[in-house]
Amino acid sequence: MTFGIRNIVGIHRLHAGERDYSTPLIFKTYLQWSYWKQKAFDYLIWCHLAHALDFSVALLCWLWIFPITFTEANEWHIKWVSRVFLYNIACEFIFYSFWHWMTYGRTSPYPKGPLHGKKYNSINQYEEESQHHLLREVTFTTLGWLQSAFVQCIFMWLWASGRLPYYSDFWSRPYFSMFILLSVTFWREFHFYWASSPFYASMAVCSKWTIPSRNPGPWSGLSMHPIEHFVYYTCAYFPLLFSCHPLHFLYAKFHADIAPIGGHDGYADPAGGADFHYLHHAFFECNYGVPLIDFDRLFGTYKQFVKKSSMNDQQTNKLL
Repeated sequence: MTFGIRNIVGIHRLHAGERDYSTPLIFKTYLQWSYWKQKAFDYLIWCHLAHALDFSVALLCWLWIFPITFTEANEWHIKWVSRVFLYNIACEFIFYSFWHWMTYGRTSPYPKGPLHGKKYNSINQYEEESQHHLLREVTFTTLGWLQSAFVQCIFMWLWASGRLPYYSDFWSRPYFSMFILLSVTFWREFHFYWASSPFYASMAVCSKWTIPSRNPGPWSGLSMHPIEHFVYYTCAYFPLLFSCHPLHFLYAKFHADIAPIGGHDGYADPAGGADFHYLHHAFFECNYGVPLIDFDRLFGTYKQFVKKSSMNDQQTNKLL
């Protein structure tokens, strides 16, 4: 999941010693709802609100970057291409660096406070100088963003040059536009499982630089081999199948770019709280997808998370 205002406020509340640090900012009675009411809310509303940051970045790109580049995109030129790449790289280092600072930064007060007790693996992997975790993860995450930016340039060129159909007025097809936009969340989760399947994920062990971190942090989610990046970003290739609005593509692309941050920070709530996917990194051959579309239970790759009080850190740490 993507981090958001709720996570930032929750971490600050936890650090300040407040007991209700996990209380939702809106829908405050959520924890008192029945199981089915919670599930209905999760599938109809929360799964979309949780990716507000991804959508905001996509919308800003459509409203700001597209108007100043799209008219030039019918031909390849360094001027408009560089704008697209700069926007993407700026987003990477702003959001990834901020959440890394919040959860692991040496100058941040939060990792040294009560938040440390929320870490699934108590070892700070970025303090192990011989491992070079951070350098490796930043390098391969940046390679992913560069590939993602290049994919964006290709689609902009295809649209602007008339080689691929699209429509520019989002509200000219209101029902279709909203249906595709809301479907992106579910499509991404469906695609993510199959892009992380045992057969595909085994490609990652071909190089020691791309072995997934057993003790993940914010930069771990996109720290993968460029071939894996290629398969991962095919989630945004659906405009090749049918005509859609560029915002649909941008939302899927930036969803893939940004969503891994919170889901890999290695902390329980009020941080990312992705215990389900943490186990995929800790033990690798399990929990390839996400609970929203739970293929892991269906195909027998599900592993139950055990609370930290009963976890054997040494068993997990030896896999680093």
